[in-house]
Amino acid sequence: MPIRAILFDLDGTLIDQFAAIHRAFVRVLTQMGFPAPSFAKVKRSVGGASESTMTKLIGPERAKEAVAILRPIFEEEMFNGLVALPGSMEILEFCKNKGLKAAVLTNKYGPHARAACDHLNFSKHLAFTLGAEDTKWKKPDARITQHALSELGTRPEETLYVGDSTYDHQTAVNAGMKCLLVATGTHSASDLRELACLSVDLSLSDMTENTLPRLLGTGEN
Repeated sequence: MPIRAILFDLDGTLIDQFAAIHRAFVRVLTQMGFPAPSFAKVKRSVGGASESTMTKLIGPERAKEAVAILRPIFEEEMFNGLVALPGSMEILEFCKNKGLKAAVLTNKYGPHARAACDHLNFSKHLAFTLGAEDTKWKKPDARITQHALSELGTRPEETLYVGDSTYDHQTAVNAGMKCLLVATGTHSASDLRELACLSVDLSLSDMTENTLPRLLGTGEN
């Protein structure tokens, strides 16, 4: 069946915002009396919802409190060091040129995700950016993916999911979608290759130049 759309994860897939995320987490946790977490520890912990990340870092007892403190602090930090990952604009332009719908499905807080996409000029290429608290669900729950597919007007078998983590792979599996992974985020290429996905690329540029043309030009399309 022809591919008609691509859903993208955001952090570690299209953007690198880990420096800002780390600064915000350090400010929150030290304010609450916890030790400052290392950059590596924060990066390993992200991917799920903010409360899940906080739970990994400080346990469940004060995770909700920490998230409430985090949001305004993150808004002060969020654009400082925010960068588009190499190939991100090119893959969005590829989708446009091929007539593929493109959208973002992320566990980042929805308003923050849309602000990042606006800042990097991605939004003009996106049907929407759907994030945490825009619905009742979060990845990898199939219901949020089904909601996104409904908004796109496509079926799972017509849609690819592009991400950088095991969360993204599970999101695709739960929704019955095919998955492409890129090793620019929280997982190495060797780790990602252990998952059952269509391909693992080292960059979005590789995906745009090689993997997507191959998939769209063969029996996958």
